[in-house]
Amino acid sequence: MKKIVIVALLGYGMLNAKPQMTNATDADSAGKGIVYGKVLEKKEVMGYDYLKVDQNGTQRWVAIAKAPVNVGDRIGFDTKTVMKNFKSRGLGRTFKEIVFANEVYLPGKPAVAGSMKAVLSNDIASVSESETSAKDFKPKPFYTVEEVHRFRKMLNGKTISVKATVYKVARQIMKRDWVHLGDGTGNEQKLTDDLVFTAQHAGVQAGDHVIATGKIIVDKDFGYGYFYRVMGENAVFKKQ
Repeated sequence: MKKIVIVALLGYGMLNAKPQMTNATDADSAGKGIVYGKVLEKKEVMGYDYLKVDQNGTQRWVAIAKAPVNVGDRIGFDTKTVMKNFKSRGLGRTFKEIVFANEVYLPGKPAVAGSMKAVLSNDIASVSESETSAKDFKPKPFYTVEEVHRFRKMLNGKTISVKATVYKVARQIMKRDWVHLGDGTGNEQKLTDDLVFTAQHAGVQAGDHVIATGKIIVDKDFGYGYFYRVMGENAVFKKQ
């Protein structure tokens, strides 16, 4: 049976990035130290899935980057990185032992697209169709989160400003702060309600109302399965 393999970077807070997925067979995982088990419990926190897995009668916890895993699924994972007495602040508990898996094999699901970019949405075509042509684009002093997604190609390389609320900050990942912004616009299902701006030191926290100004880039691939259709870099935040 074919599997979907996720190659993911497990750090301390790369949030809401989507894992790269490619097709692989059971034979592909042979010899890679992949073990299999059934998911008994799932907890989501800080962009990761903490899975309680039954591995041939032995239960263990496995942490992976956020992925379409459900209780009852049979998954495969590598066990190269095992941590003892790991304290999860997000869950408020200490795991006696937990596996941080870099390679995760999921049951093949035809409804799930087979590429990293496509998996950003269950219907990536509808996202592409929502992007407006250049003739509909008009420069503005401030853009909504949804507009940045919709006009991303026209805004690529431009420095813009967005009035929004900070709802999540991941600090000092790859030597920068990752600030997630929302303003009530956009579509959650199409992933256009969230916009990430990065800065060396953002100086903001969840709940702050800000004007974020930064340079827009599109189709940014950081590797390890982390891809952003649109984001802002070198941002400056002004609290309102």
